[in-house]
Amino acid sequence: MVKLFRNNLSVSDVWVSSNDKLSDFYASSWQRGESPVPMLVIRLVLAAVATGLLIWSLVEGASPYWLIYLTNWGLLLVTMMTTSGLLVSIIAICAKPDYDDIEVPWYIGVYWFIYNIAVSLALMITALYWILLYNPDNYESRRMFWFDLSTHGFNSCIAIVELLVSRTPLRLLHIYQPLGIGVWYAVFTAIYYAAGGTDSKGEPYIYEVLDWRNGRRSTAIIFISFGGLMVIYIVLCAVTLARDKISTSLVRMTSHDLPPTPPDLMHSRLV
Repeated sequence: MVKLFRNNLSVSDVWVSSNDKLSDFYASSWQRGESPVPMLVIRLVLAAVATGLLIWSLVEGASPYWLIYLTNWGLLLVTMMTTSGLLVSIIAICAKPDYDDIEVPWYIGVYWFIYNIAVSLALMITALYWILLYNPDNYESRRMFWFDLSTHGFNSCIAIVELLVSRTPLRLLHIYQPLGIGVWYAVFTAIYYAAGGTDSKGEPYIYEVLDWRNGRRSTAIIFISFGGLMVIYIVLCAVTLARDKISTSLVRMTSHDLPPTPPDLMHSRLV
């Protein structure tokens, strides 16, 4: 459930340490009950696809420069999100936790933290690539086109499926988490340039549009990107809110959620 505002904020609200129900991290929005099995199956598929994309990227772009690209950071985060989510589902089946507990165990906190970052960052990477970097003339084969489509498109599809199918909360208060990764990467590119770093082709930048020899343009792109990331996160919060309201009213609301009928009232109805 999305929490936009609260009268009294605590550290647990700002951090990923408490939630109304632990079942929000195990169960699907589109199921009745709290069984972890449906999300386990879905996350098994998502983790397999994400891991496959990561391996493909490592094989295709194997070089000492692999980790300097934001795209690869995003692939790592999406893979970490799906595998940590799969771990949460497996533990939920094996340990049978108290679904009404509000204290978030460390392994759920890790998943939740990565989720907050990976979902919005995946969409941001996809948008930046197809708006600023995509050039159809760069493709020497259809295989390379499908590789770019996979690493700059399918990654976002995985993140969106996780968001739409799960019950994982997305709080507006947590917007600082993806923004923090954005700041980290921006600072890294500047330090990398100052230290004489180059891309895989020997150019003195990681991305041509983020060439720190033109500091004014690079700074403008970074601020625009931060603004875009904030918009994406807010939109995802709204989508999460709509997901929870629709799924609760259409799927999750069952008769056993209603208060039991008092015995005397039930007897009077029978008479």
